[in-house]
Amino acid sequence: MANLQNLTTAEQRIGDLLQQGLSNKAIAQHLVISIRTVESHISRALAKTGTTSRLQLVMFLLREAEKRPNLQP
Repeated sequence: MANLQNLTTAEQRIGDLLQQGLSNKAIAQHLVISIRTVESHISRALAKTGTTSRLQLVMFLLREAEKRPNLQP
């Protein structure tokens, strides 16, 4: 079963930005990496989570985030 621990820190960071609705280009600019690197991270995250689209990936990440304990006071 897929979970957030399967994703690298970079894949999780990009997933967070996907949840904000950023495009690949905007994510690349924000993280100062190439668009191709963003695409690669997204592709690997899709494979690891068993999702087939950006929307499915975002939905997966949101569901997983609901399972995490809230660490803020």
